[in-house]
Amino acid sequence: MSWFRTNINRRRVAALCLGAGVLISVLGGCGYRPLYASGARGGVASDLAAIKIGLIPNRTGQQLRNILLDRMNPRGEPSQPRYKLEIAILPSRQELGVRKDDTSSRANFILDGKYRLLDTSNGRTLFEAETRRVASYNISDDDFSTISAAAAARRRVARELADEIVIRVSVYLNRRRAPKPQKSSEN
Repeated sequence: MSWFRTNINRRRVAALCLGAGVLISVLGGCGYRPLYASGARGGVASDLAAIKIGLIPNRTGQQLRNILLDRMNPRGEPSQPRYKLEIAILPSRQELGVRKDDTSSRANFILDGKYRLLDTSNGRTLFEAETRRVASYNISDDDFSTISAAAAARRRVARELADEIVIRVSVYLNRRRAPKPQKSSEN
């Protein structure tokens, strides 16, 4: 009986591998390219590594910049960057859930961000966007737990904002490097 189960499991694994191989070849045939794949021209990952990330003021800005450095420049900042990423953030707090004694029981930490990607050779803006992230946290009677919850919310929105920036800049760079369709000349 165990031989039978093992044989069925092997068949399932073989069928899954075959299906994955077919899917990959079909996607390759229709022009699909993974976003972070490296090819003959280096891929989007090499473009991300060529971005100098500007300084961002305040503690949340430092956290955001450090996360972006980890995601875009894992081997360190480029010595000769091709691009510069400038980011401006506006953190704010919105109190919610008012108790009977007129104190808040819940709050939102809001992080508005504007960012733009510049070409360092000519200073021209290549891409710019705005985004907003919100994280809620509880306000308790214990000050330490409230401070800890607020700090965790601040880290969470910085991480989410960094993720969005990396994805949107990557998509822009991928579109920029994609080969342009050539017009066929019919005589």
